[in-house]
Amino acid sequence: MLGPAPSTPPAGEREDEVMRATVDLYNILKFLHILAAVVWVGGAILLQILAQLALRSTLPGRVAEFAAEMEMVGKRLFTPMSILVLVLGIGLVQLGDWGFGQAWVIIGLVGIAATIATGAGYLGPQAGKLSELIEAEGADAPAVRTKVRTILNVARIDILVLVAVIFVMVTKIGQ
Repeated sequence: MLGPAPSTPPAGEREDEVMRATVDLYNILKFLHILAAVVWVGGAILLQILAQLALRSTLPGRVAEFAAEMEMVGKRLFTPMSILVLVLGIGLVQLGDWGFGQAWVIIGLVGIAATIATGAGYLGPQAGKLSELIEAEGADAPAVRTKVRTILNVARIDILVLVAVIFVMVTKIGQ
C-alpha cells in the first residue's frame, strides 16, 4: 500500500507559486536566448536548403539574387541574433547558479565566439566580394556559382559548430 498523499497547498496558492516560479527575469532571458538561437540556427539551416534550390535553378540570375538575399539575411538577421544569443547567455550565467569556469559555459562561449568571428570575419566579407564578382562577371558566371558553394561550405561548418554548442548547452557537459 502507498502511504498518505503529501499535503499540497490549495489550488489558488499553487497557481500563484507556479506563476512566481516561472515568470521571473531568468526564465524570460532563457526564453529569449533560446528563441534567438532557434531563429539563428534554424535560419542558417533554411538558408542552406534555399541555396541548393537556387543553385539547381535554371532561372537566369537566380544564384545572384539568392546571393543578395543571403548577404541581407546575414547582416539583418544572423548578426543581431548571434549577438543576442551571446549577451543573453552571459546574463543567464550571471543570474543563474552557474559560473564562467564550468566546462559547458566555456565551450559555449568559445563556440559562439568562433561562429560570430566566422560570420563577421569571413562569411560577411565574402558575401560582399560575391556582390562585386557578380557585378564584374555577370549574374550567371561559373565563378559566381563556385564562390556561392565555397561560402556555403564554410557556413555548413559554422552550423555544425552551432549544433555542437546547442548540444553542450542542453547536456551541460562537465557540470
